[in-house]
Amino acid sequence: MISAGQQRLDEAAARSWLSDPRYERYLNAAGGDHDLGLALYRWNSRVAAAGLVDVGHLEVALRNAYDRELSVTFPNWTIDPTSPLFRQEQGIAKARARQRTRNRTSLERIADARRGLGANPSHGEVVAALAFGFWANLTLPERAPLVWNPVLHRAFPRGTRRAAVHDLVARVVKFRNRLAHNEPVFSTRTGLTERIGDVRDLLRIVVPEVAPYIFTDSDLDAAIATCPVPALIVTPKNVTGDK
Repeated sequence: MISAGQQRLDEAAARSWLSDPRYERYLNAAGGDHDLGLALYRWNSRVAAAGLVDVGHLEVALRNAYDRELSVTFPNWTIDPTSPLFRQEQGIAKARARQRTRNRTSLERIADARRGLGANPSHGEVVAALAFGFWANLTLPERAPLVWNPVLHRAFPRGTRRAAVHDLVARVVKFRNRLAHNEPVFSTRTGLTERIGDVRDLLRIVVPEVAPYIFTDSDLDAAIATCPVPALIVTPKNVTGDK
């Protein structure tokens, strides 16, 4: 499948560009048709780009929601060297050891985020520089007594379970990494439509008033609809922006 005006790329060049394993993943999905396989690869790239925009909106919403709640109890927690946020421990020795490990990791990631921001970065600058994985780790089971129960649960509707939030965020972070590395996102095996559902579910509970705006501004559904091998896309219930 070659669009009008597009130069054809031969198979040897495609293999050199993509590597044999990557090329063959698309070739196999296209039933051995070289041109269709390359069309599928280009489509995957467009979907990944559109998906990163939506996940980016979610990441900003989630980190700001978390920071608002954390900052009530721990002001300027990213730049205050005396902040107790990631120095707390509670429970039996085994639980304290796990919490200590998580605290150490969080402090290391904050230090990494501060690098390159100058000698005296603002709290907001450090928050923006923290990776998505940092926020995902705040809802791990060992975080429940010291972070989720007293603080972070307030970022969600009453009755929202920590485990449910953590599972959603963990899946979205993994999805985001696939998109960022331009990995294949098609087929039910990689869960494209299921992961889009996760992104939109999180948006609904973190920023319910903003979610419809993000859904209507998204290019993701339109990009998915152009899949050159339509049978690869299976749309389960409740993954659209409407609900």
